Amino acid sequence: MSAVTVPNTEDPLQSGFQAEPVIRHFLPPTGMAEAISAAVLRSTLRTLLKPVLRLGIPLAVQRGVLHALSVTMLQAGGVQVLREQLGPIQVERIRPKGIKPRQAVLYLHGGAFCTGSPRSHRSLTTRFARFGQAEVLVPDYRRIPEHAFPTQIEDCVMAYKSLLKAGWRPEQIAIAGDSAGGTLTLQVCLAARLQGLPMPACMVMMSPAIDMSLSSRSARERASVDPLINVSWGRQAISWLKVPAGHPLGHPSEADLAGLPPMLIQVGEDEVLFDDAHWIAHGAARMGGHAELEIYLKRWHVFPIHAGALPSATAALGRQIDFMRRHWRV
Repeated sequence: MSAVTVPNTEDPLQSGFQAEPVIRHFLPPTGMAEAISAAVLRSTLRTLLKPVLRLGIPLAVQRGVLHALSVTMLQAGGVQVLREQLGPIQVERIRPKGIKPRQAVLYLHGGAFCTGSPRSHRSLTTRFARFGQAEVLVPDYRRIPEHAFPTQIEDCVMAYKSLLKAGWRPEQIAIAGDSAGGTLTLQVCLAARLQGLPMPACMVMMSPAIDMSLSSRSARERASVDPLINVSWGRQAISWLKVPAGHPLGHPSEADLAGLPPMLIQVGEDEVLFDDAHWIAHGAARMGGHAELEIYLKRWHVFPIHAGALPSATAALGRQIDFMRRHWRV
């Protein structure tokens, strides 16, 4: 993918900020492999997954279809996947074979807080382990509607504390996540700040959901273009969270972003959460933080999950690993 400069005409929050994030735009690479893979994947999402992730479809069916499709995604080889118990939840611990990792990734999977699992995101997590040469911890956090907010944050903070307890220094740890997992990445760092825990070296977020009302301009204007997310389905998931009024972690769009670690946010041009990515990047920069925003033209929600099958996805994931390497202190 080649980087291009594009005016930030889509940014609803650009004016009046004291500081600006680093913003890069990427066009898809040329070539038949990218074009054919992108067309097939976009069509598959629109015809097989988006019709399932909507109101009226039983949650068990949604979880089953997502799991079945995830099995077809390409994992990286050369890693060891272990399943362990951590308090009330299970976690996946993924390590590169033949290498003693010197850094760690806490990975928080997406799925609107109600679907997804460590298994569904192995195309990402195994690559963080293999190519980042890192130990990757993926909590199978408790999901809604069975477990209301803030159970998900508590489970992920517990996983972060387990890394610290195991001897990982905070400057050796990156926290990353996609979609709802991107939201959790932010919330875990905010919770760590509230609890006086040390901050990780950096944060990586793919298409985080920050506006918990899903009422942004991109949510209105890109609902028909987004090949994956139904806005009404997302709003139902948010209602299942049952966030108590006034909870300090319940409304990310109102959060104080001062003092957070360096962050990388990646977002596709064709997704309803496009404005959310802009909000967090500009909000962090305004508070003096380091924020980098990568916008991938003609791409969709959490497209890096197709790494190994889509060249642009592989490249985007590689940029995430490069960002972590710049900020890890081993």
